[in-house]
Amino acid sequence: MSRVIGGFGISHTPSMGMEYDKGMAQGFDPRWQKWFDGTRRLKQWLDETKPDKMVIVYNDHLNHFDFDAYPTIAIGVAPEFRQADEGWGPRPFPSLVGDVDLGWYMTNKLVRGGYDLTVCQDLAIDHGIYSWLPYVMDTPWDTPIVPIAINMVRHPIPTSERLHGLGKAIRAALEDDGSNDRIAVVSPGGMSHQISGARFGIANETLDEWFLSKIGNDFSELIDLPQEELMRLGGTEAAELALWFSMRGALSDNISEVYRYYTFPAITGCGVIVFDDHAV
Repeated sequence: MSRVIGGFGISHTPSMGMEYDKGMAQGFDPRWQKWFDGTRRLKQWLDETKPDKMVIVYNDHLNHFDFDAYPTIAIGVAPEFRQADEGWGPRPFPSLVGDVDLGWYMTNKLVRGGYDLTVCQDLAIDHGIYSWLPYVMDTPWDTPIVPIAINMVRHPIPTSERLHGLGKAIRAALEDDGSNDRIAVVSPGGMSHQISGARFGIANETLDEWFLSKIGNDFSELIDLPQEELMRLGGTEAAELALWFSMRGALSDNISEVYRYYTFPAITGCGVIVFDDHAV
């Protein structure tokens, strides 16, 4: 059986990716230097643990799906996943390596476990993954991934409880796959922000830091919080925080927090939290 060795939640935002490209070429703006420095411990964790594969539960931002056809849950099953062009041209990074066998296996297990998936064999990945990945992994990105895209754009969106259950189903599938892979489960999203309307630019650092303090071993209060309340407190896009429950659901009760960090460079609260999973 495969083993979930740990997981992490991390923010994503288009500016994070653009600031990485500028920062590596010209030096980082001081606000983004803090974020770069704050991700070093996660990079170290990935360098040390060297997961064989990663399952990444994220959301697409209307760069692959659109309002006419936006699946609640979609899974990428392909040998590679190309970078989506979000309007400013492709960034200088390779496609992401997929795992077709694991993707199909998880599709079958999750569907039979009550999660109806849309299968994508030509999935383009946007800043939901590409914005933060260069900070924490060196190219070439040769760790295979299975991306699972969640609707966080068109309401109704999945509840926190549903996404926590998805994480549990992911773990159950991995533990029954007949291999000996060491898997990291990742949920990028949020944190507090709003990118349109009268509250454009709103953020709630108190909410973000409270969320980080609770998501480990004290998340019952979080999961009971309606997403409408998350959106009221942290902006409409703060609903993406619910994605982190997929990562938490995929971990056992026997976890330890490796590291957490939070800063607010611009527009979006940027946080990261990393867990080791000690279940045998």
